[in-house]
Amino acid sequence: MKQWQLINLKKDSLTEEEYTLDNKNQIIVQSSTKNLSYIRNYLENELISLEVNQQITNQIILAVDEACTNIIKHTHKFNDNKYIKLNFEKSGNQFKIIIQYEGNSFDPNSIDNPDMNEYFAKYKVGGLGIPLIKKFMSKIEYNQINPNINSLTLIKDLI
Repeated sequence: MKQWQLINLKKDSLTEEEYTLDNKNQIIVQSSTKNLSYIRNYLENELISLEVNQQITNQIILAVDEACTNIIKHTHKFNDNKYIKLNFEKSGNQFKIIIQYEGNSFDPNSIDNPDMNEYFAKYKVGGLGIPLIKKFMSKIEYNQINPNINSLTLIKDLI
């Protein structure tokens, strides 16, 4: 496997070579909220090319956006010297997104969904990213590859 590559996505447009490593289904971006729209657009184009229906496409995009936002905000603490690697794969009737990143381990499966009545009664803001990911994705897998590299796999059944 090739060395992870840091890509500066602050430019307005990128050539395929600038966001490709081993194949067209893998991108690596700086850990910056400025790159979230690039990830969403890239993922949407991939899903459209696979003829995934719009509702499922929207669910996948929202889940990936929330996962990357959490990594940028909570794990990388807005440090754009860090990076996020995303792999996209369609296998049978499933679409998988594998997100790898540096940082402390965190398994989103260990978080319980909030009591929504209490949430709204207390006028809370934020904290719904993981419940949204769980709602929209069929399965979430977390693995710690080594003490400082994490892998989050989001799986969506396409039927």
